[in-house]
Amino acid sequence: MDVRRLAAPLAMGGLLACAAAVALTAAGAFGIRLFEPPPAVAAAAGESVDSGDGASSSAGEALPPGTFDTELVSDEDRSEYMGREQVIAECMAERNVEYLPAAPWLNQHAQPRGLSFEQSIMWLDAFYGEAREDWSVPASEWTQRGCLGVGEHAVAVARAAGTPLSAPIPEPDPNAPTEAEDWAAFQEVIRSCMTEKGFGEFDDGTQAWWDAMYGHAGAGAAYRWEDAGCSGYATHVTGNDNMH
Repeated sequence: MDVRRLAAPLAMGGLLACAAAVALTAAGAFGIRLFEPPPAVAAAAGESVDSGDGASSSAGEALPPGTFDTELVSDEDRSEYMGREQVIAECMAERNVEYLPAAPWLNQHAQPRGLSFEQSIMWLDAFYGEAREDWSVPASEWTQRGCLGVGEHAVAVARAAGTPLSAPIPEPDPNAPTEAEDWAAFQEVIRSCMTEKGFGEFDDGTQAWWDAMYGHAGAGAAYRWEDAGCSGYATHVTGNDNMH
């Protein structure tokens, strides 16, 4: 199986990283929230659904205690989420790593831009802990799940005590692009790049198309966006690989 096909676009309704080199290494190496389809679309396709807090589950699978099993629509849910973000930020600071408390419903991202590859690895290690290398680490072993585990545990403890975490809900930035706008910009870069290479933006079933779209980038520390085809180029110029 061509491993690049594992990261092919799943839907047009949300931001989704097109490069397998990015999806398979940047998500694990950079810790960024990559382009992703809406949960409803992913669930319908049988894909894993991101709960919005770094944990994911398959459609219909119960989320572990401490994670968020709602779409964070109510002010109470959003306030609790931001409370957890504050706990994570404090934990990350103790490990000398910057964390930006982020509201996913506002298309915000917790990892700072402009990190080097090495800094991104440090960020990811601090955030996920042992779970970065072994995703089977259960939620109950929260001490092994980095600062994310600390945050999840704090949520569970506060809920059990009847005093859920809370923090101010950030106001939306009227000038910030929406996810739809981000996705449209990403697609336009893909479209332009592939046109220059003599291809359309959708898979024509040929190896040449896959090479143009995904290139031959290395994995892990060997990854270079310049070698990741139009998908790597688009991910880079739209500011989603942190290598700026």
